[in-house]
Amino acid sequence: MPGARVVVVDSTCDAVGELYADRYVVAPALDAVTFDEFLIDLVRTEGISLVIPATQRELRRLALLGPSLLEAGARTAVCPSALLDVLLDKRALYSALEESGIAVQRRMDLRLDAAFPLFGRPRAGWGGREAMVLRTPADLRSDDVEPLSSSHVWVSWLDSFDELSIDFAVDFQGRASPLTMRRRVRTSSGFAVVSDSDNDRAAAPLLDQLVQWLLERGACGLFNVQILRTPGAGYFVSDINPRHGTSSAHALAEGNNLVAFLLGGPAMHSLRPVRTVRSLARQAIPLFEPGSIGGVVFDLDDTLIDHKRWIFDRMRLAGARLEGRVETQTLLLQTYIALEQGEHARLIDVIVDRLGDDSLHEHLLEAYRSVTPETAHVFPEVAHVLRELHAQGLKLALLTDNPPTGQRAKLAACGELAKAFDLLVFSREHGGEKPARAPFDAVASGLGMSAGRLLMVGDNPARDALGSTQAGWRSCLLVDRPGGRYRLNRELLDLVAPAASANIWIAADLRVLPLALRLARINKEK
Repeated sequence: MPGARVVVVDSTCDAVGELYADRYVVAPALDAVTFDEFLIDLVRTEGISLVIPATQRELRRLALLGPSLLEAGARTAVCPSALLDVLLDKRALYSALEESGIAVQRRMDLRLDAAFPLFGRPRAGWGGREAMVLRTPADLRSDDVEPLSSSHVWVSWLDSFDELSIDFAVDFQGRASPLTMRRRVRTSSGFAVVSDSDNDRAAAPLLDQLVQWLLERGACGLFNVQILRTPGAGYFVSDINPRHGTSSAHALAEGNNLVAFLLGGPAMHSLRPVRTVRSLARQAIPLFEPGSIGGVVFDLDDTLIDHKRWIFDRMRLAGARLEGRVETQTLLLQTYIALEQGEHARLIDVIVDRLGDDSLHEHLLEAYRSVTPETAHVFPEVAHVLRELHAQGLKLALLTDNPPTGQRAKLAACGELAKAFDLLVFSREHGGEKPARAPFDAVASGLGMSAGRLLMVGDNPARDALGSTQAGWRSCLLVDRPGGRYRLNRELLDLVAPAASANIWIAADLRVLPLALRLARINKEK
């Protein structure tokens, strides 16, 4: 969601969430006496407005904490405790659904003379964890009958069925979002790795009945419901997960943003059928020697702020000054096309040429130069990353090209961003723009640090990466954001500058930096 920040809270460090959250916070263990106070304080200090559980482990704790978190400023997307007691115990759940006339598979008593094969799901748990199949009486020992009867819910094994997964949200006013249905094509350890959108209208009566049952019991939050579609036998509710799950990403891919719905957004029906594939993404992060990095230097445009949006907002203001000469929406469309084609340097010329009105050139240029947006869009993780790097004892600097007057105007529109840096260097004031060596040397001199202890962070392979490594800097992180302007061709770089290429690494944003530099604590140079 535009403008939203994601804070991930976990009890472990060095976890994957650190690479995806705008802020990653290590909290006390869930059963620690300090957990409640910690979470409440975090909500206050971070201005958190919505708390969403990620696993079943924290559901009951968050349900009890709900009133205190609300007082601190955050609503908690979790069901009441009484409903959780039913939803988190499959034996209680199946009984409650049966009593309400909602179709579930008939439960079987686990006995040595039962009608095998049988399928057992643990009363507590999720996915395929600890699920069991007993195909013949030989698979069941008499000593196991009592404990397995207590720990699992048993039903007849189905030889043929489709498992449909349905995701939706219930907001704080008791409204249910549109439902997104997917069919599991391939699973691994109980989790779907390949899913296709489905629109089985025959399942609608069962789902409508189930959603109404949940609403009547005060349900709230994100839900994943699994139903079984069987040949000739109809549909059965298999499971209800009252929390955010990996499957909600499929709903988002269809255009149904369930978290936005919880935050008061409109109900978004699925826009398009999709196939989603979950894969294990690998990211290589360099391991620096302790003390080898003393300073981190950032580019500005498209590294810390969205430069395309800055230009777009500036053109919007310019268009307002040209009413009667050009329609603003037409001007913005041509601006977007020019930006996506990389025509930043010839922006005005290209727009005027596309509009076919040479008389507009002088007026548009004057209007564009005379306006400055009040606010620049700083990427959401930037402030937290800069704070974390400062906390690690690192020196921070900004090194930016383009006319200094314009760059200072951008910084002024970034709130307190400039105060996060120990040094600001505008390359044109120091002998030329990147990749010229002079501005890189100016940064090292200004920080009082040798070039070999500096890490460059930018988006331009030629200016930021080649420039810094050729100036003797230790390494360069190239930020490859969605919608960015530049892409690194590693094969070509290896041909022309293999030594520089070895010291360049890539990430989608800045969130990797605190993790990468954690082992590279600053050691003062002697």
